[in-house]
Amino acid sequence: MKPDVIILGGGPNGLAAALSLGGSKLPRPLRVLLLNARDPKVVPEDSRGTALTLATQAMFKTLGVWEHLQNHSTEMRDIIVTDGDGSHDALPSLLKLHTESNSKAAAAMVENRHLSAALLKAVAASPNIAMKGGFAFSHFEHSPSCVTLHATPGDVISAPLLIAADGRNSLVRNQAGIKLTTHDYQQTALSFSITHSLPHHHTAEEHFSPDGVFAFLPLRNQSASIVWSTSLSHAEYLMSLDDDAFSKVLQSKMGNRVGAVSVSSKRARFPLVMQIANELIAPRIALLGDAAHAIHPLAGLGLNLGFKDAAALADCVMQAFARGSDIGADIVLQQYQSLRRFDTLATSLAMDGMDALFTNNDPTLKLLRGAGLRVVDRIPALKSMFMAQAAGTSQNNPRLLQGLLPG
Repeated sequence: MKPDVIILGGGPNGLAAALSLGGSKLPRPLRVLLLNARDPKVVPEDSRGTALTLATQAMFKTLGVWEHLQNHSTEMRDIIVTDGDGSHDALPSLLKLHTESNSKAAAAMVENRHLSAALLKAVAASPNIAMKGGFAFSHFEHSPSCVTLHATPGDVISAPLLIAADGRNSLVRNQAGIKLTTHDYQQTALSFSITHSLPHHHTAEEHFSPDGVFAFLPLRNQSASIVWSTSLSHAEYLMSLDDDAFSKVLQSKMGNRVGAVSVSSKRARFPLVMQIANELIAPRIALLGDAAHAIHPLAGLGLNLGFKDAAALADCVMQAFARGSDIGADIVLQQYQSLRRFDTLATSLAMDGMDALFTNNDPTLKLLRGAGLRVVDRIPALKSMFMAQAAGTSQNNPRLLQGLLPG
């Protein structure tokens, strides 16, 4: 087909962008071509978990994704925050955010493999979306009406709009000359899944210490996703342990709140570096997801930010399409950038500030943050505000995040 939009990158954000513009649930879908280096139809074996906000769930319901995902999800109804060192059994809960029994949970946890599979099923049911694997991107060039992608050994594909969803090391962003603002946390995050012998009661836990952040995120059937950020040397030590030795260290770290724990997946690690693209657009190009921003994982917002990118871009593009205008025109892309730049920067700086505040061993700061958390814990209105932030709900959200069709 001759595509209206090319998307480079077949991860969850790229798939969501394809559905937002060319999905079967849209009354007038665009023709979307999704390109990926690996086979985009193969579901990666990834048992790590992702927290999908209530707003993201509304988007997925509208796009026909949630029907394939809801049976693999579990609600995250409560969030416990602690501050200090040692076993988590010995750490007091300074803040507990609770979902009332008659309210929807702020987020739902799903394993990444189920998330990818659900997105692929919705894509497969969308005739206007085509996928091509084995695309070895080489470079791009512009003309007045389109952007042309070149690949090794010689594929050439053109469209009025290119969406770069090709990750934090985006080749498109680099070749477009877009600079990054970065902050290296000098930490490594370990990510893996566990099983445990006692129920988690749909409760997530976030434990802050000078060494980093330890997050427990509930999954289905007495299992959980763990994100453990720590110093470079400690991460190297943890990765060197065999599964039995690592499980013992993990049990000591977690205590007995969820009983006996056992690691159930491979341990993945990635450096913690905040990076924000100074521009989200170039001529006929829009950056999306990790190509546009990579933030600290302490609030689990990374993928949700990318889904919000996709929803905002869909509003801008589909409005132009409805007017009969050029969907890759500068005015359309400038609108997308204005919608996403402040939110992306504000969220990134908030995560950066929280990391600086909570992973600091200064006695005065430790006293102040403990007092602050206890104050929040005693004021229902503040706790409700925090839960609304966790749910990602806002009247200013793009239409898809409100459960409406884009445009």
